[in-house]
Amino acid sequence: MLNTAVLLLLVACKSDFPDLAGIQESTSTATATLPALRIVASNPTAVTQTATATATIPTPTATALPATEMVAPSATIPPAETAAATETAQPTETVLPTETTEPSPSAPPVVTPLPAEPPPVAEGQVTVNGIARQDIAVMPEGVRQHVREIFVLGQSYGRDPRAFSKLGDSVTLTDHYMTRFDSGHYALGEYEHLQAAIDHYSGSFSRYGVATRVGLHAWSIFDPLWANKEWCLPDEHMVACEIRLFNPSVLLVKIGSNDSGAASSFDENMRQMVEFAIENGVIPILGTKADRFEGPDDRNNRMIRQIAEDYQIPLWDYDLVAGTLPRRGLGGDEVHMTMADADDYTNPETFKRGYPVSDLTALMTLYEVLQEVTAAGGA
Repeated sequence: MLNTAVLLLLVACKSDFPDLAGIQESTSTATATLPALRIVASNPTAVTQTATATATIPTPTATALPATEMVAPSATIPPAETAAATETAQPTETVLPTETTEPSPSAPPVVTPLPAEPPPVAEGQVTVNGIARQDIAVMPEGVRQHVREIFVLGQSYGRDPRAFSKLGDSVTLTDHYMTRFDSGHYALGEYEHLQAAIDHYSGSFSRYGVATRVGLHAWSIFDPLWANKEWCLPDEHMVACEIRLFNPSVLLVKIGSNDSGAASSFDENMRQMVEFAIENGVIPILGTKADRFEGPDDRNNRMIRQIAEDYQIPLWDYDLVAGTLPRRGLGGDEVHMTMADADDYTNPETFKRGYPVSDLTALMTLYEVLQEVTAAGGA
């Protein structure tokens, strides 16, 4: 009887506990596939563009234009205060395929080409840090003649002779870039003659427009996916959109820091942009840059100079002056420029900072363009 009772007790206890043998842990992993995008190449003879598959790129981020600016794209909008240069996000690198060459074990070391040494400055010439005006705003007679021709064409299209637009990356999306000439935070000092350009293009200096964007590359200029969705038409790229909205007679171009991929792609797309501007009666001004983000060979600046010469258009050679500045006028990220509280050209310290010197040299180039615009009857 005792053995039977013990056996019954054991059976009762077992029935009070769950059977753990059947419990198992399982995990699942979800994956998502992003759709590939295609670059759209522009036909420079028409505003409506034709799609051409050339490379897979990441979906571009939303436009970096300040929200307040969207109230009226053609109006002057004071920009929001931006962070210091060292806190600015590093520009994204293009994912276009890079050109590769077979390594040579006996290849000599690469010598980094520098801008040509400017000739001695004659007494009485306008200079910036010892660099003569004509070496900064490069406009020989053939370029001046072509500027007048483009301006006359633009007037037949109804372009605004008192407006210029900006085309650029994050370097241009700050109130330290050109806006001081509209806000009044400047003192020209010995460059007082440049006030004529400030007066003539008043309202354009503080306007960002729809052709400036963080991370912009030369190859994304003509991709409608990078255009502002609120203001631009479907299948309209940002330059066509900017011309339609603001109707400028001049396009100030500052781009190239994000183009570290195939050199042939940068050259091709920059030429396409220049041709589109000229055919639409807009004078393109090509600016060089201080950084070497694409590599020590400085190939983008060399291509910019060559394109300006080939098309006989104004060259704003800021890179030449950047060589006179501490750290080439660049902040901690080696791309964005150093800043000052105002564009005060009566203060010697101003001539050690990237953005105010960039502004001054850009204004000098606009002034030289204005001289030809005035000669062509655009005063």
